[in-house]
Amino acid sequence: MHRPRLIHYSDAHHYHAKRIEPPASLHMLQWPVDELAGTGADTLALGLGYGDVFFHDTKVGRSVGQWKETWESYIDWRIMRMVEEGRRLGTDQVRACIERGRELGVRVVPSLKMQDSHSPGAQRCGRLKWEKGAEVSIGEEGRHLFGYDFALAEVRDYKLALLRELLEDYGPHGLELDFLFGTQYFKTGEESAAEIMSGFIADLRKLMDETTPDGGERLPLMVRVDLQEEVNRAAGLDVTGWLEAGIVDHVVGQDGWILTDTEPKPTWLPRAANAAGAAAYYRPPRRVLHEAVPFLHIEMWRALQQSLALDGWAGLYHGYMPWPFADEEHAFLREMAYPETTERRDKRYFLQPREGPAEGETTTPHRVLPLPLEAGEVLRVPIHVADDVDAARADGEMRKPVLTLLFHFYCIEDDVEIRFNGQTLDVADAEITDERALFYPVRLYGTQELQAPMAGSYHWFRFRLDVDSVRRGENIVEVDVKSCEPRAAFTRSLSGVELYMRYRDMERPLGLKQDRIGPKST
Repeated sequence: MHRPRLIHYSDAHHYHAKRIEPPASLHMLQWPVDELAGTGADTLALGLGYGDVFFHDTKVGRSVGQWKETWESYIDWRIMRMVEEGRRLGTDQVRACIERGRELGVRVVPSLKMQDSHSPGAQRCGRLKWEKGAEVSIGEEGRHLFGYDFALAEVRDYKLALLRELLEDYGPHGLELDFLFGTQYFKTGEESAAEIMSGFIADLRKLMDETTPDGGERLPLMVRVDLQEEVNRAAGLDVTGWLEAGIVDHVVGQDGWILTDTEPKPTWLPRAANAAGAAAYYRPPRRVLHEAVPFLHIEMWRALQQSLALDGWAGLYHGYMPWPFADEEHAFLREMAYPETTERRDKRYFLQPREGPAEGETTTPHRVLPLPLEAGEVLRVPIHVADDVDAARADGEMRKPVLTLLFHFYCIEDDVEIRFNGQTLDVADAEITDERALFYPVRLYGTQELQAPMAGSYHWFRFRLDVDSVRRGENIVEVDVKSCEPRAAFTRSLSGVELYMRYRDMERPLGLKQDRIGPKST
């Protein structure tokens, strides 16, 4: 079975359907495939419209445009027009992409959102709920009042019918079940939840095998689930059981945090997948709290890529990149498919702050930053490096790594000692930069909160380390606070740690014009 190196996700909405100015052409319908051709992303996971209303010409479900004559939403009107134009051309978004994928060697895997919470009669309400309403719903107050109840055979049959139609009428390269658009699939207290859902997955696997031509390659079944094993179990998703039973081929662990870092991820998923002969993929958050960028730079991606490869992940599953793609996006699509080629490319390993309300309990207890600086205390912060530094050193291909420590409200008259893996770093040798009015470029939305300030006064301490000082795996940064200037009563903290791994890369000479972060006004 084909084992993707890099899976690109398009929800078919934000970066395709709503961007198409009517009338849609066949060329524009094929765009999600054309933009991947020739890159390292050999598999496209293509979202099937809104949660339960589709952009393709389904006979089982409800397409955008059915049972509605006028449009209050400009974006929904544009998508409706794309659906109409596709029908006029004798095709639709899904069919055009699958056929184009066959031409250009890109595997197209339709991705079905398994849950939907829209109420009957809403624009994004699907056919079954439109017709049956509360009869097929969980019926519990809150978000899941009108979520589908998978304990009902009628709901499972409806989902299987949607998937059967795709298999028989469209001939995809596989299917994805997306379990991340809902956290509840059964009424509270349903004791048979895991058994029922596992039965549904087994029925789909049987259906896929029945529709595979004799002698043909087994169609892969991919599931997108939560990165945290206990979250899946609480929802009735026995992911490990599915892998052990051989009914799931590719599994994607979606990271639900706000920020991405390069630290190792929970390993239960790649361990279970590899033991079953399947493949595990990591879907990261998109944002970083960094003074230079709101989203990961390619040097950050390389570090994350190496961390994943070291722990047995088959690769990345990613989407929602700035669109249409430019050089930066194509560099990502090229490099991220081949971790073997970036082992000795420059990388930035970095830590991120805790998430959650500033004065409440954190949602990311595994993170240690920010840490207050208090006299007599020693801060101890681990940072992991996945590079095979011993091999690079043996070949003489390492340049001096750069360790950067970021302090918030740092008092330059404090007495601190900084150590890296037990070796004392002379503060007098540090390159120190200070900025009294930094505003991070990242934007948060809705209820997203961080336990670190989004603006303030900062100091950056940069040390060039000996090439022998970094080790593969855990490295320890220590900040030993000997004393604090007594008249400075404000709280200062260690807010960030970054380790810039540098190699004898084939790079161009340094030019004269070097961009710096410009000042920002309030």
